[in-house]
Amino acid sequence: MSNIISCKSLHNPDRDIIMSNRLTDTFLNVLIIAGSRIAKTEDQKRLIVWLAEKDQSAVGEGTVGFDIREMPWNVETFEKDKAFMLKTIRHALNKKHWEKLGYEPNEKYVFPSLEQFAELIGEFEADDIRPKERTEWLEAAEEDDPINNGFPVCPEHKALLSIYGCQICRN
Repeated sequence: MSNIISCKSLHNPDRDIIMSNRLTDTFLNVLIIAGSRIAKTEDQKRLIVWLAEKDQSAVGEGTVGFDIREMPWNVETFEKDKAFMLKTIRHALNKKHWEKLGYEPNEKYVFPSLEQFAELIGEFEADDIRPKERTEWLEAAEEDDPINNGFPVCPEHKALLSIYGCQICRN
C-alpha cells in the first residue's frame, strides 16, 4: 500500500507524491518535528496538528494520503501560513531536530518527497483553498482535542500532539 499527496487544483497528476507507508511516516515525522518547533500562531499549529493526525498507526496504513486543499488553511492568514509551511519543509530538509527521532531517516528517499511537497505548497494559491475543509475539521474536534486545549506538545519530542498523541512516539 502507499499514500498519495496531491493538489488537484494544479491539474497535473504527474506532480503527485507517491510514498510507501514507511516513507510516509518518516515524511510526516520530519515535518511535524520541524514545524512544531517554529509554529507561532494557532493557524500554524493547526496545520502541524492536522499533519500529525495522518498517523497510520492509529488510522491504518495506506489511508493518510491527502490533497493539500484539504489542509486547514485560513484564507485570512494564507500567505503567512504558506511561508510557514515552506520554512517547515526547509527545516526538515536541513535535518532540524532529527536527533530527537530516535532513528536516522534515509535522505535518499525523504528529501525528494519533501522537495516535491515544497513545490506543491509553493504553487498552491489562496484561490485553491476550500474553507469548508477547515470549518468541518474544527467543528469535528471534540472538547478534549489538543487543538481545543492549548496545543500541548510531547515532553520527549517537543512535537505538537494530535488526538492520537505524539506521532513520533507512536512510530
